[in-house]
Amino acid sequence: MSGPPPARPTYRVERARPEDVRDVLCGLWDRNLQVDGGVAAKFEWLYRAAPHRPDDVFLLATGAGATVGTAGVAIRAMQLGERDGTAGLLADLAVDKDHRSVGPALALVREVKAWALGHHELAYGFPNKHAEGVFKRAGYQPLGTITRWARVLRHAGFAGRIREVDLTRVPEQARAWIYRAVELPGVAALAGTAVDLAQLARRSPAAAVAARHLRLTSAPAPDPGVDALWARARGEYGVIGHRTREVLAWRFPSGPTLTWVAAHARDGGELRAYAAIERAGDTAHVKDLFGHQPDVLALLDLLPAWAYRTGAHALSMRYLGATWLRDALVERGFKARQSDRLVAVGASDALPAEVRATVLDVGAWHLTDFDEDT
Repeated sequence: MSGPPPARPTYRVERARPEDVRDVLCGLWDRNLQVDGGVAAKFEWLYRAAPHRPDDVFLLATGAGATVGTAGVAIRAMQLGERDGTAGLLADLAVDKDHRSVGPALALVREVKAWALGHHELAYGFPNKHAEGVFKRAGYQPLGTITRWARVLRHAGFAGRIREVDLTRVPEQARAWIYRAVELPGVAALAGTAVDLAQLARRSPAAAVAARHLRLTSAPAPDPGVDALWARARGEYGVIGHRTREVLAWRFPSGPTLTWVAAHARDGGELRAYAAIERAGDTAHVKDLFGHQPDVLALLDLLPAWAYRTGAHALSMRYLGATWLRDALVERGFKARQSDRLVAVGASDALPAEVRATVLDVGAWHLTDFDEDT
C-alpha cells in the first residue's frame, strides 16, 4: 500500500544586503550563470563599483531554509520623455536546477517587480527564452525583441553568397567579372576584395559628405566631451538611459578589445556623436551609439570604412527602438540577423498617463547593449 504523495516544496522570497550574502550570491551565479571574468569580478562591478549601487538583492529560499535562487535589481538613471526617473533592471535571475519549475521563478520575479515599481518609475529586463513566460505572467509587458543588425565588410569568406550582395551600382562588365571570379579557386579572395571596395564605393558619397563635417578619433576610454554631449543631445530622444561619462566607463570597462570612436565637428571640435566598439574575433560590435541624430547618421556612414581599416570582417549592432535609427541601419546595408531576445517592461502606477504611454511605446526607446545588466 503506497503512502501519501510527498509534500510539494514551499518557497519564500527574502531581501538582503548584497554584502551580507556575497558568498551565497557568488555560489548561485557560479552554478547557474555564464559569467565572463568570474563571479568575484562581477560582484565587485555590480555592487561596489556601479555609479548607482543597489542596496538590495533577492533570494529564493526553500521551506527548509536552503537558498536556491536569486535575482538582483540594477539601478539605472533614465530619461522618460520630458522627465527624469530611475529604473530597476532585473539582473542575474538564477535558480538551481532542481528548483526550476514555474512556481519558484514566478514568485521571485513577481516580488522583484513589485519592489522595483515601488521604488522606481520603471522596471525592465531582458529575459531569455526560458524566462519569457515567467516575465509575462508576472505582469511585464513585451516591448519588443532586440535585433542584431550586421553588415559584411570583407566578402572573401562569403564567395558563395556574393550574388546576394547589391551590386547594382557597379558597372555591368565589372559585375560580371566578379560573378565569374568567385567560381574560380584562388580568385575568390580577389573577387571578395573587389566586392569590398565596390560596397564601400557605393556609399562613398554619403561618407564623403559626413567626412566634410566630422572628424573621427579613437581612444580606450569615453571622450571627455561626453557629459556635454549628453546634456545637449538628450532632448532628441524619448526613453533612454543616462549616457554620462561615469556611467559609460563603468558599463564598458577599458580593455584590449574595446575602442571608443568619437565624431568631432571639424568646425570647432565639439563632440557630436560616439560609438563604443568591441572587437570579438573578426567582428566589430557597436555596443552603444549616441549623439545628435544627424551626426549619429553621419557616424554610421563613416564607421564601415573605419572598421574595414582595422581589419574587421563585419560590423554589427543590437538595437531596439525608434524607426529613424533602424531605418538608417537598413539604408546603410545592415541586415537583420536575429531577433529573439525579448525586452519586457513594467511602468509604475504613479506615473502620469502620458508618461506611461511613452514608456510602453517601443518607438520612444533607444536600447543598445548598454542597457543590459552585463
